[in-house]
Amino acid sequence: MTDRPWVLLPIETKVREFHAKILQSAVLAERGFDVVLGEQNAMIRQMPWLPRGVYIDKSVARTKTKPFRRLADAGNKIAAWCEEGLVYRDRETYLHERVSPDSLALADLFFAWGPNQADDVGGHVPGATGKIKISGNPRFDVLRPELRGLFDGDAQALAQKYGPYILVATNFSRYNHFMGYEFWIEALKKRGTITTPEQLAFFQHWREYLGELYRGFAAALPTLAAAFPDHRIIVRPHPSEDHDAWRRETADLENVTVAFEGSVIPWIAGSDALIHNSCTTGVEAFLLGKPVIAYQPATDNVLDSHLPNALSRQAFEPEQLVAMVTQGLEAGKPVSNDAEADKYIAARTGPLAAERVADELAELNLAPASPSPALGARMRIAADNAAALLAPVVRRLRLGAKAQAYANQKFPGMTLAEVQDAIVPLAHVSGRFAEVRAEPMAARNCFRVTTVSKS
Repeated sequence: MTDRPWVLLPIETKVREFHAKILQSAVLAERGFDVVLGEQNAMIRQMPWLPRGVYIDKSVARTKTKPFRRLADAGNKIAAWCEEGLVYRDRETYLHERVSPDSLALADLFFAWGPNQADDVGGHVPGATGKIKISGNPRFDVLRPELRGLFDGDAQALAQKYGPYILVATNFSRYNHFMGYEFWIEALKKRGTITTPEQLAFFQHWREYLGELYRGFAAALPTLAAAFPDHRIIVRPHPSEDHDAWRRETADLENVTVAFEGSVIPWIAGSDALIHNSCTTGVEAFLLGKPVIAYQPATDNVLDSHLPNALSRQAFEPEQLVAMVTQGLEAGKPVSNDAEADKYIAARTGPLAAERVADELAELNLAPASPSPALGARMRIAADNAAALLAPVVRRLRLGAKAQAYANQKFPGMTLAEVQDAIVPLAHVSGRFAEVRAEPMAARNCFRVTTVSKS
């Protein structure tokens, strides 16, 4: 036993979550918690052998109800936020797809990005209003002026490698999915999101609308490349998109590169401007003080996301896109719309979102737990780890090489050295966390984040 309670903090999409969850882990460790930081699927598979504590999930969708019951039955508390809860296109569809009353009922806490999401979720599940906390999200903590220096080195390296560049962030995975055109719709059917002909028609319409946007972006790239010959145009696809499709679209454009590596934040920070459509990257660029342009070759009153487009200069055809990019480059900053941003994003100033989350977790009064499994459990972990080595082979045989490649694109692995190396610059830019350390755990792809003064 230790005298420190445990928080279990999984990562699903590494490029999106890694730095934010390093920060959250460091804050929690500094505040007296021990943290299991690890890959989501590995943590779920090995949950019986991890310390009991509070598990922070990425969602309260209907697919979480059974796992939440298992977590609670095993003696864990449950907290959650929604990674998709800042930018959503249609309120009712978001709540239907991502907020299950049954899952939320099993959670002890739900952390909202800001007032807008808190109101939407609370209105959808009125009985849950007491557990909804407007905390913000640590993904945006690392964009605040006091922490964004965390990305300076990587941003400078990208600028040196590519020269001046304009970043185009695409967000069309529901149409251009890594696993193919039918994958998204079939996945929604399997999850129970699509159960009626009307729902099927709505999501098919959504997919075709995103196809229209995809084609509009592809058609605008030659105009954009020609208008800014002194800039490289970097196309950064969504983690779930088919990146090769964009490589084919841009093969004949000399100053256009398709690139996907690491977190998107250094790419935004190193850019001269960002182009997007209804994408969280538009909000991130706004918070980083970069010129942001929402390109809308088609529009839909239901399916267009309000916030990222409201924080952007807006363009509706290629020549107007060139004009808005030029305007943004000359201004060197985004449009001014802080009042709108504050409706959706908490913790832009004052205590970090990670601190606010830690405050709420402290109120749960978690009991200390054993950090090390007993001998029998360690033997089962060893057997599970051996089986995990075969998992890619099994996945290839069952689903094909593409499924494994998709899994690798979302989570390419994580090492102890990566976790340790991420804590060091965080300590440097923040002036905190000097005592925070990462240690290996018996469980595969899981690491303990604690302090050197631990018991």
